[in-house]
Amino acid sequence: MWNEFAALKELDRERFAKDITLPPAKIRYVMYFTPRSGSSWITDMAEGTRQLSIPGECFNPNFLSTMTRALNANTMEEYTAILERRRNTKDIYGFQITYHQLKKVFDNDDTFITLFPVANWHSFWLIREDIVLQAVSLFKMVKTQIAHTPQTSVSDIAAQDRTLKYDGPEIKRWLEHILAAERGTEALFEREDITPFRMSYERNTAVNSHGVIDTMCRHLGVHRPRLSQPESSHKKIGTSINDQYADRFRAENVDFLRQVDRDRERTLALLEDYNTSEMRA
Repeated sequence: MWNEFAALKELDRERFAKDITLPPAKIRYVMYFTPRSGSSWITDMAEGTRQLSIPGECFNPNFLSTMTRALNANTMEEYTAILERRRNTKDIYGFQITYHQLKKVFDNDDTFITLFPVANWHSFWLIREDIVLQAVSLFKMVKTQIAHTPQTSVSDIAAQDRTLKYDGPEIKRWLEHILAAERGTEALFEREDITPFRMSYERNTAVNSHGVIDTMCRHLGVHRPRLSQPESSHKKIGTSINDQYADRFRAENVDFLRQVDRDRERTLALLEDYNTSEMRA
């Protein structure tokens, strides 16, 4: 398990002792996701409701040192307990995690499930139906270091596009990285009898933001907050380059992608119909 916590003398333990007395959330959820599936967009909108918590990547190993210090936590048990209190919004707390993050931080599924027992948590599963475009987006993000629009101008994105060279093997490597996360997450669901609400980037973008928030509230069993149309500063950063590289990759990897499609057939078939889905515990 990740254990790079700051020494006690570096933390404000009086603040921790005060914060830990705050009430924990009564409704809790995990949003499992794969990279470049629109998770940041959902976090932005959920936070904007002031009800659905701030379901960001609390267990991303790149953020843990900073976040555990900010919350004055000295162990993983303290960190998980204080998160549930500090990010409790109207008795709701949620976080997002990828399977690769889960493995890096908790080492194995059993440790994760011990901290977040299935019986006490609602689950969402966010993927992208077009895994080729997803892999191109991840490849592009790694190469350009551009992840989200709030920190990047249109001109910066265009400038990076001009220098980004196609690399089929790298795109394939990132596609396999995404596929491994899907397989690991699905195996976790199967083993622990988790029935998540299954979402996709494509279905989220096909409905307005109210539709996504309605769907989350329905699954959690709470009333949707009466707010104006939720908005996010996260906008699509994909350009025509993404489409061009995806088309080229498909043409060059027909047999490989045919097998990928077979592997993902069940995962895609289980995606929810947002308009007719029933509320589940």
